[in-house]
Amino acid sequence: MKRFTKAFLTASMLGLGISVSAVLPANPLTNSENKASASHMAAQKSQSRIDQLDLANRDARTKYLNNARMADVIEAYNRQMQLLVASQESELSDLELQLKSIEETDKTVLPMLNSMVDTLQKFVAADLPFLIEERTQRIAKLKAVLLRADVSVAEKYRQILEAYVVEVQYGRTFEAYSGHLTADASRRQVNFLRLGRTALYFQTLGGQESGMWLPSENSWQALTEEQNLTLRRAIQIAQQQQVPSLINLPLPFPEVRS
Repeated sequence: MKRFTKAFLTASMLGLGISVSAVLPANPLTNSENKASASHMAAQKSQSRIDQLDLANRDARTKYLNNARMADVIEAYNRQMQLLVASQESELSDLELQLKSIEETDKTVLPMLNSMVDTLQKFVAADLPFLIEERTQRIAKLKAVLLRADVSVAEKYRQILEAYVVEVQYGRTFEAYSGHLTADASRRQVNFLRLGRTALYFQTLGGQESGMWLPSENSWQALTEEQNLTLRRAIQIAQQQQVPSLINLPLPFPEVRS
């Protein structure tokens, strides 16, 4: 009976223990574990703040380096601009001196150019009366150019020299051309033949009439029938309508100047 009672009590106590164990919740974390967990979370937050500060520090450093490089670039640019401004100021001074020199040159050269054009005009007026319209228009153009402020002195001089060269070449060429002949209050279309500056002839388009310019008398002298035929052949040679050959045309007597 005592053994049964003792066994019963033991079993009852074991059952009670099991029952108590089943009712109690799981064991909570110890204080050290809680502290460790809190410390770990704090460390994570600290690391996060450190990472943010490091990122901000790197951004600030990058901006600083960029600004430093930009400052160097701006400083170099300013130095270059200072040199450029100094160079431009020097060039302006040189230009002012050149302008003063040009003004002095213009005062000297322009009267000379006007004199050259006047001399050319007198020469054309005293020369054989060939290509009168063309040569007169060339001189009028030169006079107009001399009055233009937008044309440099060098360009004016070039055009005048060009006109002189053209006049010089007239004395070396053999030319036939069509033009108007004004004589005896009449104006006719004729063919002209020019032998350099030695002789000038005309012939009507039908070939019936021809003449030679006499500088000494400032008039035309009619040619004979034979001379007229020779002049027709000479005009054809000048127009490359016949092969070159010897021609026998009269020449005016040289003008005697007193």
